[in-house]
Amino acid sequence: MDLKRAALFLFFAFTVSLAFAQTDSLKLSCPLKNGTPKIVRASDKDYQKSSEYGVMLTSKVDTLVQAAHEALVVLVARTEDTKYDVVLQFRNYSFWYAGVLTPKVRKGAKVKAGDIIGTYKPGDMLELLMFQSEEPVNPRKYLKCN
Repeated sequence: MDLKRAALFLFFAFTVSLAFAQTDSLKLSCPLKNGTPKIVRASDKDYQKSSEYGVMLTSKVDTLVQAAHEALVVLVARTEDTKYDVVLQFRNYSFWYAGVLTPKVRKGAKVKAGDIIGTYKPGDMLELLMFQSEEPVNPRKYLKCN
């Protein structure tokens, strides 16, 4: 009986460690093909000491916003500045795109990394916020931009 318990414990420990390893392997493609992350507030420089975890992206040539990861569209909402927020959900991660000019997806749609989720005005700022289980996470750790 002790051998069965030991085997079960080892299986459980392996499964848990595998789950944590998958979390760290998350990779996000750049929402703007030629986008450049900009440091526009102190939280980008020292995000661990701040409650703000967004990354601002800008591009002089891009007009399309792409999904950074496969996900489900859970929110498309017009903001006070007549732009849109688009929120995507993948497992326990949420990706919040603020500053989308015109959304090209609807709530409930499934997207893959690189799919077009909206339009963007070149030179504007596109903000990407990321949350894991509703806790803010700095996307810079996972984001692959030029």
